[in-house]
Amino acid sequence: MLEITRRKFIKVTGGTTAAALAAPSMLRAMETELGGRDYNPESYKERKAIPTNCHVCNIQDGAVAFVEDGRVVKLEGNPNHVSTRGRLCAKGNAGMWYSYDPDRILYPLKRVGKRGEGKWKRISWDEALNEVAGRIDDVLKNGDPNEIMLKFGRNRTGGVLDRFMKTLGSATVLNHTSVCESSKKVGMEPTWGPDIETPDFANTKYVLNFGSNILEAAYFHNPYSQRITEGRVDSNAKIVTFDVRLSNTAGFSDEWIPVFPGTDGAVALAIGHVILREDLQDSDFITDWTNVSVRELKAHYEQFTPEWAAELSGVPAETIERIAREFAHASPATTYTYRGPAKHLYGAYNEKACMMLSIMTGNVEKRGGYCLPRGMGYGQPQPEPPAPKNDSVLAHPPEFPFASHKVSHLVPFWIAEGRQKVSVYINYMDNPVYTNPGAEAVWGELFRNEELIPFRVVLTPFMGEEAQTADIILPDVPYLERWEPESMPNSLWPWVGLRQPVIAPMGEGKEHRVYLQELIHRLDPDGSRGMKKYWNFKSSEDYVRQQFENVPGLKEAGGLDWLKKEGVWPIYGKLNPATGKVSDKTGREIRAEYGLHKKELSRADMMGATVDEEGIIHKNGKAIGVQRHGRNYVGFPSGSRLINVRVAEWAEYGFNPMPIFKRIPWHENLKEDEMILTTYKYNVHVQSRTASIKWLAEIVHRNWAPINTETAKRIGVKTGDLIRVESPVGHLVTKAYVTEGQHPRVIGISTGCGHWGYGRLAQLKLKEKGGEFGAQEDPDLKNVWWDDKGVHPNAIIPAVADPIGGSAGWYDTVVKVTPAREGDRYGDVESSWDKHMEWYKKTMDFTYVGDQHRKMHPEMAGWAGPDSVEPKTPSGH
Repeated sequence: MLEITRRKFIKVTGGTTAAALAAPSMLRAMETELGGRDYNPESYKERKAIPTNCHVCNIQDGAVAFVEDGRVVKLEGNPNHVSTRGRLCAKGNAGMWYSYDPDRILYPLKRVGKRGEGKWKRISWDEALNEVAGRIDDVLKNGDPNEIMLKFGRNRTGGVLDRFMKTLGSATVLNHTSVCESSKKVGMEPTWGPDIETPDFANTKYVLNFGSNILEAAYFHNPYSQRITEGRVDSNAKIVTFDVRLSNTAGFSDEWIPVFPGTDGAVALAIGHVILREDLQDSDFITDWTNVSVRELKAHYEQFTPEWAAELSGVPAETIERIAREFAHASPATTYTYRGPAKHLYGAYNEKACMMLSIMTGNVEKRGGYCLPRGMGYGQPQPEPPAPKNDSVLAHPPEFPFASHKVSHLVPFWIAEGRQKVSVYINYMDNPVYTNPGAEAVWGELFRNEELIPFRVVLTPFMGEEAQTADIILPDVPYLERWEPESMPNSLWPWVGLRQPVIAPMGEGKEHRVYLQELIHRLDPDGSRGMKKYWNFKSSEDYVRQQFENVPGLKEAGGLDWLKKEGVWPIYGKLNPATGKVSDKTGREIRAEYGLHKKELSRADMMGATVDEEGIIHKNGKAIGVQRHGRNYVGFPSGSRLINVRVAEWAEYGFNPMPIFKRIPWHENLKEDEMILTTYKYNVHVQSRTASIKWLAEIVHRNWAPINTETAKRIGVKTGDLIRVESPVGHLVTKAYVTEGQHPRVIGISTGCGHWGYGRLAQLKLKEKGGEFGAQEDPDLKNVWWDDKGVHPNAIIPAVADPIGGSAGWYDTVVKVTPAREGDRYGDVESSWDKHMEWYKKTMDFTYVGDQHRKMHPEMAGWAGPDSVEPKTPSGH
């Protein structure tokens, strides 16, 4: 509690007056500047400003840390950053509390009891690294390098983790993308090349938003929410959102249209049907830039009538027809999606159907339209280790030939089946025990099994749920204490940025490059094993300096030294105080470059090239461009240089190569008392790492389940009542939140709450003693006024997987919702490995080698079957 005495009040106010009289120019600067400077509120001494890149979530906003007496006291946006333009979201503003978490781990730990028992002893770095290196060495001498597995969540290391695993010769590298947006990526990649889009929201006239909460939880919500607000205000854009709940984005939209889960693709196909039926498409664009004809597209879309989609989705046919005409006549216009359409059994089909609306109307790579991502990138220190000799079945399961972003949420079942031995399991910024389908019932069960996982190493500064079952914990450092290169395609202007230490690593914490290098040097002290040569950088700063050596223009501007000072390259202009936008030297707003596919090939490019009957330009065995109307263009970054409406490779495995919709079988005959469980994220939380941040936890700390008003009446519950949510794999007990802003057949439970790890605040165990692992106690924890930490839903969500994209079917779970039974208590969660194993087997039946595949694709009757196709790894894996 803040205590102000009369003496202190006079001292502070007197000091303030003196400072004001002494430095009027400074005060004027504070009033007119848009950021980049900050002052102590008592002494008015200017604080040290150090630019960096945020890493609370995966957006990587440009930030400035203000440091006073060696401590970060404030974070704000970097006004020189073209993408985020001086703004940080609430999560970014709170990022310093990762470093100052009172339950942070500040020295290496080794378990001394059973896994998960919570008994640890402090050990030295030498002891920890020697044990880890010894375990790895045993595998390299006596087994297969692929027995060493690394799974990461947010990997923004700039390639360090891949370098480490390649040095060891292991291909068993898994990410978390199958629980994020992998089917969105796999729907997009074969279609036009990149795995993401960058809509020009600021200049559009119409946005069709399918299942994305752009304003708070989408992939690039800070830069995108700025631009979509500009589009609404400056361009009078209309926004239509299809979603199962009234999200902040849906509430900001002109129209919110509740849609039955997983049917976004059906609605998009029906909108396309109307556009093509009424000849509202851009025929020239389709003819020039796709691999289908207008006639073929019209014939294919005849089946997707508004009436057909209305029956599946609940969206009235007349609404579909009206929106189709509005979208087609609005120019420019764009679509946007994220997890909503993608996180389903056939999410890749849904994504393809949605992106087709921008394609068929020609709203691609134009001002206000659906644009390719603009990336800049950076290099790698040389020499680089070669790719592993043998592939990993866990990383590239043959049943999922197109899952280029892995199917990591099914890995526990594959390990249990003995598909691949795992002797050393390494975690980095990944908490599958909390964030994955099945949660504790699946991943906790796996991690406690010392026969399946003999040795576990967790690289983390926090005692998360995944760390609780480690053998060794290496205390990594939060993002404000480490070096990393950054380049995110989150604006129409490409950039590279720097994450640099704004304070020294606390305690005995070390960043990943340092201890991974030390591990390699222990394994290969004299270089005789051929490993050490890939890790001979002098320091983390030296490593990153080498990565920026060949970025065009950066070296001439000063390279890493420029980035240490400015945080980002290039600086396109200054933030205009009147508009909040970036202006060039003349004061005019900077303009993006459009039409990237229409850049022309040079004479040198065309030397030795050939042009086929379709106008595709080939050279050295690859398509390098497209010849149209006598000009040679680079085209799209797909394999064919066209937009592939028809993905021929999908047909090789019995999947429909054209835009299509597949209904989730267990949604077809829902009983009266059944609903669909969906999850969502609050704007102040990420998947697992923010519940211990007091500023954020104070805003959101519970996640009562939104349920529609009429549904609640039928069930007989009101807001605050205990309800039981029962799925095929378990049940939980939570509280209802009755609202009109929810689809009547959907119950939503947000992730981000209900922790049983991550420290005292996340668990609300505030009476326990702090500083257990070396961190300084935070007296502010005494001011926690709430007593509800929420209930985590993931344990009752089965591990379904899209057979094309590999995504987890987050939004597919059928549940029964009833008033709580006698004996039910708030926070009860029950689930079992055996029930999850049954659903794992069920989802594998939908892969191209499974029994359900042919039943789901009767239109592919001519497909010869899996025996005619030898499992292979498609290009790009």
